[in-house]
Amino acid sequence: MTSSPKEKNNCLLREDKPDLHLVRTNYCVSGVMSRCSAGLVWNDQKRCKYAVKSTVRDGCMYYIEAIGGHCDCAEAQRELRDVQKKGRDTL
Repeated sequence: MTSSPKEKNNCLLREDKPDLHLVRTNYCVSGVMSRCSAGLVWNDQKRCKYAVKSTVRDGCMYYIEAIGGHCDCAEAQRELRDVQKKGRDTL
C-alpha cells in the first residue's frame, strides 16, 4: 500500500483498494474521559459521523482541545459504551 505525502496519516484512504472507502466513523476513544482521535482540524475531524462544524473555529464543535481532545458529544460516547458492553457480554 502506498500513500501520497498529503495523506500519509490517513488510514481511511487506501490506494491498494480505491473502491473501498470508510467514509464516516466514530473517533471517540474510551478512557477516563472519552477522547477524540480524529485530529485537531476540521479537515480530519469531518469524517466522524458525529462531527458538527464549529462556528467559531476550524474544527468540530464537540472537540475540547483544552482537556486533551475530549469528545463532548454524548451520542458518540453512548455508542462507544454500547459497543463495549456488547463485547463484554459475548465473553
